[in-house]
Amino acid sequence: MLQEMSDVTLVRRDDIPSMRTVVVDGVEHWLGHVKDFTKNAPLTQFLPKDNRISMAWVRLEAGERLDAHIHPVESMIVMCEGGARTLGDVRETMNAGDILLVPPGKLHGFIGMPPSGFWGLSIQFDSRGLYEDIADPWATFTDELEQQNGAGSVVEQLLLKNEEYMERFDKHRLFAMVRNGLLSDAAAKRRFLDCFQVWSNYFQKMVLMRAVTARQKGFDDLAWQHLYEELGHNQSLAKSRDDLQTVFDPLLEATCSWFASKMEHIGEAEKVVLSHVVVEASATYFYKHVQPILAQTDVKDHFDVHSVVDEDHVEMGYAFLRTLSIEDGHSLFEIQHQGWAMLMAVMARIADLTVHHTGGGPEASAEKDRSDAVADAVAV
Repeated sequence: MLQEMSDVTLVRRDDIPSMRTVVVDGVEHWLGHVKDFTKNAPLTQFLPKDNRISMAWVRLEAGERLDAHIHPVESMIVMCEGGARTLGDVRETMNAGDILLVPPGKLHGFIGMPPSGFWGLSIQFDSRGLYEDIADPWATFTDELEQQNGAGSVVEQLLLKNEEYMERFDKHRLFAMVRNGLLSDAAAKRRFLDCFQVWSNYFQKMVLMRAVTARQKGFDDLAWQHLYEELGHNQSLAKSRDDLQTVFDPLLEATCSWFASKMEHIGEAEKVVLSHVVVEASATYFYKHVQPILAQTDVKDHFDVHSVVDEDHVEMGYAFLRTLSIEDGHSLFEIQHQGWAMLMAVMARIADLTVHHTGGGPEASAEKDRSDAVADAVAV
């Protein structure tokens, strides 16, 4: 039995070991850093043994995500350093000093905000901490909830399929080239941003065309909300640069313009899939790879904002689709497949134009040569 503490003791945050993942019902989930106070001997000795409060440090880097989940007990999260976007039942920005109160069974999660994510204090007023017993964590994540509530529906099949598309997109050769130093060259960085501006402009046209062609209540509201939250981002990106050069490339124009043109010809549910399930989901990966490289440039604000808010727009589309009753999902799966294939083509063309215009360095060229042997069309 531990003896009562008799001396003043300093426990540094780094003295508490971190848990990075947790396995729930056979599925591993990312936690970021969770530092349960009971995993440190002086803290365990010091905390009251009866009716104790359970506490743990929680840490997510910028862009890291703790998926939406529920607990069977009340939980209070105090934001101590940095900031986060909340997921689940409440979608807001939390800054240092803010407190999120979560009743039992309520959906919540977090995304770390730029530039440095957050440190928070998770507090439970119960007999044990959420992850104190790692073999029996007190957390149920959305994928388990979906399995319990009809994961076999058309929408859930569509969203499950999207995980496969996103995993493939995450491995796109453009992102591999970025990791290998493509944008460390000033000329390559300028050319990349010039090409990306073309896509940004057509994305604005897509969300505008979606809004003005919406015909059904509910779909109409969602489209205008999406437009309202995205409006003018392409212009602010362009105005942040003094060296912007207009790019005209037939293949880039054709692939980018496809998204806006589809809004005139597809149904309302298909528009939700293309806008949120495909395009916004792809953006979360694009900004994850590119934002850190551009953190010290004039376009920092644009990339910082989108490295966080696009997650909200994905959640917005997912939540709306789950309210629909869809019996025949053929057209939804078809637009999903086409959309991801076109996005792969857009990013491939941006990669080609950046490398061919600037050389891109030996590592980028080698990556390009290896990748050219593999088709970019989606095969999943």
